[in-house]
Amino acid sequence: MLVATLTVPCAFVLGLMLVTASGARRRGVGTGLAALAGLGFPITWAVWYVRDEHPYRPHRAHRPEV
Repeated sequence: MLVATLTVPCAFVLGLMLVTASGARRRGVGTGLAALAGLGFPITWAVWYVRDEHPYRPHRAHRPEV
């Protein structure tokens, strides 16, 4: 029972690390930096969110071309 209790969360975290490293590779990062991004996946996700979404940029209303 103890093994299952420890294995499932560890496998989940390892999966998140692998997905993050894979995403870093798709973004053009080298293998070594992708591994570091995987190790620090919560920080990596926060950086990607701020970089991609620009949550603090003021929104401008879209005006269709006439």
